[in-house]
Amino acid sequence: MSLLPVARHRKLRKPVSALSAALVCLLGGLSSPPAKADTFGDWQLDCATRETCRLATQGREELSGEPLFLLALSPSSDALALELAVGAPRPDDIRAMQWQVDGDLVHVLRPGEFALHGDTRRFFVTDAAAGRKLLAAMRGGARLRISYLDAVAEAHDAVFSLDGLTAGLEAMSGQVSLPAAPKIAAPALAEVAAPSRSEAVAALGIPYAVLERHARSSDCEATDSASFRNVGVPIAALGQTAVLYAIPCTVSGNTVTYRLYMRDTGEIGGIETLHFALHDPRFGWIGTDLLSNVRFDDAAGRLTAEYVGPGDRVCGYRASWSWQDHAFRMERFEGPNDCRDAARPGNWARQHPR
Repeated sequence: MSLLPVARHRKLRKPVSALSAALVCLLGGLSSPPAKADTFGDWQLDCATRETCRLATQGREELSGEPLFLLALSPSSDALALELAVGAPRPDDIRAMQWQVDGDLVHVLRPGEFALHGDTRRFFVTDAAAGRKLLAAMRGGARLRISYLDAVAEAHDAVFSLDGLTAGLEAMSGQVSLPAAPKIAAPALAEVAAPSRSEAVAALGIPYAVLERHARSSDCEATDSASFRNVGVPIAALGQTAVLYAIPCTVSGNTVTYRLYMRDTGEIGGIETLHFALHDPRFGWIGTDLLSNVRFDDAAGRLTAEYVGPGDRVCGYRASWSWQDHAFRMERFEGPNDCRDAARPGNWARQHPR
């Protein structure tokens, strides 16, 4: 990811027009009624063909009122597909969603009861029993609220009007062949794999709180510096609520120095500037909050950094750390025994473990 993505949390989101465009791409233009759509309350029915037939309504984020969601029902063989499309930060694939109608909890939709089809932002109810319960409650209610957590455990609430749903379903049944009480099932669209945890976290960008900490407590170059235009920004999930953000500090030739932060959105939570131990033949082991040429291996959970010196504080190093519980544990550290070998990594020695 290039510098600098900004998290789309409650204080700032993409412009509504951009989000609407994203939803248009997801659902073929349903963020505004198609030319031939019939309107039933707050729902629009477009049934030009059975394959494209869809009854949908736009949903809003409860706090901001922004139109970030779509809820849709469409024929799927002899069943109906119930879909939630998300233009906001998407629900975490490994966490449950709460569906409430008129303030009453109807069902906690758990992983395994929903799946992604067609796109990673399109969530379909795939459990027949859950779908039956949800649809029955929706047909008898006025307002649906879907509460979920995103990949960094931030809470979101999508609200939808149910006015016109029942009439729209009756009209749909009159235009396509459906059983009197159709079940909810997966759509004909191909199922797609969920993004990895770090991919989902990286897609959320860097929260303002982390950027503010970086700006206020460091003498790094400004994050909008032209020097960082093509510089990668490692973002990785360290656990269910802990996320690593490596923000570039300086660029010199092929060397990029980073300051690293860990943000925890758990019960206690907070932001921590991470510090690391480096070895230098002149000074021994020293502490630093800057690492060079940082990489994070998501599969191995391993952080690596490398610097070919010499430099003012360290002559050179090649090191790796793994995340354990609440901190990074050094796995290996290599560096010169003499600064005259700083530019010759082939002559470096292992400093840890001895």
